[in-house]
Amino acid sequence: VLDYSAGVGTNVLYLAKKGIQVQYFGIGMAEYNFAHYRVWKADLEDLVEFKRPFSAETGYKFDPINGPLPRDGSLGSIIAMDVLEHIPEYRLVVDAMVMSLRVGGIILERSPFAQDDIMRENVDSEGEEDDLRVHLSNGGISMEEAMGPKMMRNGQGVWKKISM
Repeated sequence: VLDYSAGVGTNVLYLAKKGIQVQYFGIGMAEYNFAHYRVWKADLEDLVEFKRPFSAETGYKFDPINGPLPRDGSLGSIIAMDVLEHIPEYRLVVDAMVMSLRVGGIILERSPFAQDDIMRENVDSEGEEDDLRVHLSNGGISMEEAMGPKMMRNGQGVWKKISM
């Protein structure tokens, strides 16, 4: 299980306490360090692998694809709760997630995208629009389109990989 954007590690701890191998990927270093501490404190370090958002492989630049996603069909499941709506061109991340899953694997996601026509009231004194949204729009690409033909919706926010 890969918990993509795992925050303070609540899902990671829950799964590891059940004896499940978990990979943690967090974006914020404060959350990353706190989750690492929580895993250490619970003596679950042998069940949790921490994936860093910055590494030598990425030139120490934030990389939401190459850091956590192996793209080799090795993962059984990915949890992506309340994260994809914050990523510009989220479909690239979803594509890498799909490549990372084995056939029969699942992606559990919740992505409350903003509407394109909402929150466009931020115009400065020169008439330039500031985009202050925290939740981005899906850019006109539905989650079904982003998941592609290899994935099948299997419930609200549950996607199952049906082919390589």
